[in-house]
Amino acid sequence: MERKKKKENIINVPTFLNLARIVLTFVVVYMIITNRSIKYIVAVFAIAAITDWFDGRIARKYNLVNDFGRKADMVADRFLWICTAFAFFVVFGIRDQLNILHGIQLLLIMSREIISAPSAIVAFFSGKGFPNARYVAKVTTFAQGFALPALMLSIYYPAWQNLALPLSIILGIVGTASGFHYIADVQRIEEKKTKK
Repeated sequence: MERKKKKENIINVPTFLNLARIVLTFVVVYMIITNRSIKYIVAVFAIAAITDWFDGRIARKYNLVNDFGRKADMVADRFLWICTAFAFFVVFGIRDQLNILHGIQLLLIMSREIISAPSAIVAFFSGKGFPNARYVAKVTTFAQGFALPALMLSIYYPAWQNLALPLSIILGIVGTASGFHYIADVQRIEEKKTKK
């Protein structure tokens, strides 16, 4: 006899924080498009990024970890990073404020997303589940939270390149490793599901 699957409680603080991160992403993109002060853009981005730390911490502390939360967290994270980076690249590129070094740094910062995007899309739509976040993925997300704002600030305040450049190089390495680990983990989950 098959056990009934326990219903997940998705109405909780971590879910609210994931939704807040998505809403704040729209705010950040709007601010980039409408040429708001870079300081305000970075401040709103930082608030959005901090919600990622809080949602995971609260979920673990109060035993609110569930499959929906894991998916919502991953979607909200990717949404924040990809939309912000894309808006930054397009808008600042159109304004002719980016040089080749900025473009290379952005690619390095976003290396995990670039590498893992096809697997993440397949995992999301297949419904076979997402892998648990590895330590290297958490390090990548943490470093991105400093590297992307530092890169944006460096457009107006060149001294920020002193932080943005080394973090970009580190993320090129760590992000690439994280991306390939993610692909391997998704394949492992798919293999387990097909064997059942």
